[in-house]
Amino acid sequence: MEHKGILSSAFNMSLGFVPVIISILLCELITQDTAIYIGTGIGIVGIYLSHRQKGVLLPNFILYIATGVLSLLSLAALIPGDYVPPGALPLTLEVGILIPMLSLYMHKRRFINYFLRQIGACKKRLYAQGAEAAVVSARIVLIFGILHFIIISITVILQSPLSKTSLFVLYKILPPTVFIMSILFNQVAIRFFNHLMAHTEYVPIVNTKGDVIGKTPAIEAINYKNTYINPVIRIAVSTHGMLFLCDRPSTAILDKNKVDVPMECYLRYGESLAEGVNRLISNAIPQAKDIKPEFNIVYHFENEVTNRLIYLFIIDLEDDSVLCTPRFKNSKLWNFKQIEENLGKGFFSCCFEDEYEHLKNVIYIREKYKES
Repeated sequence: MEHKGILSSAFNMSLGFVPVIISILLCELITQDTAIYIGTGIGIVGIYLSHRQKGVLLPNFILYIATGVLSLLSLAALIPGDYVPPGALPLTLEVGILIPMLSLYMHKRRFINYFLRQIGACKKRLYAQGAEAAVVSARIVLIFGILHFIIISITVILQSPLSKTSLFVLYKILPPTVFIMSILFNQVAIRFFNHLMAHTEYVPIVNTKGDVIGKTPAIEAINYKNTYINPVIRIAVSTHGMLFLCDRPSTAILDKNKVDVPMECYLRYGESLAEGVNRLISNAIPQAKDIKPEFNIVYHFENEVTNRLIYLFIIDLEDDSVLCTPRFKNSKLWNFKQIEENLGKGFFSCCFEDEYEHLKNVIYIREKYKES
């Protein structure tokens, strides 16, 4: 499977500062008012084009904020008087942008959680990711903004009055540099992140029919719990009319340490069901040869911890010696009477309790035909 970067340049929310940078640069060539109008227009066009593009929208919240600040300054330009002192537009825009950036960063958890609660479809997931990316961009620009104001403070203390060169650098050069460096560092961070995650394992996001509608890193599938449906393969093992069960790993996100079928895993993105089954068996019992699991049922399972489309397979073994492996913790064969005595007592995994009657009927019918 081809691995692509998890994050594209679209996640560089600092690109939303471009209209501000253009306004700051233009104010050296034309009047401040005109520079603000042009920056506002560029921001509005950028928002319009982003909503017109095909595919799923990745909202650039930084662009929305920057355009909003420029729009307010444009309205202020209609009021008689010097709302921005001559030559002070670069610093005014910097301060005007950093204030909402600070507010965004201080309330980042509430901001991100709001969009997480709004997720109702796969495409809505990008709103939460866009919110997270906006918080990252806000943090980066705040760091550079704070450094800028530290430099101003030190220069004012050491050099008073300020020379023309100092004034030009502090109030003309550094404001746009803050935003440009934010864009560059954000892009470097994205490239570095993609390099680290180059071999990340993905799992598909599916609907209840099993149609793939997206993908997500496996670690994200765990963090988002039951927000999306992920396909899971489970393989039960029967031998001599009994079920082979073992304890679930202590690291499992669902029903850790409870008794369950011996094999379970997420289906990987781009992997067929047959390939996933073969991978699971090869990892669990590599010494076994020519084992062919039979597909039984597919069902949707959801609770407060997880959301899964489960594909249940069953293996019937004549020789159970292949099951003697340290991989299966506290494993043993269970007959139906032993299982039924412990059902509903929190002893077995919730998935196994849902599957038990079906597995019992399949094994019973299979054993009956063997006898005949």
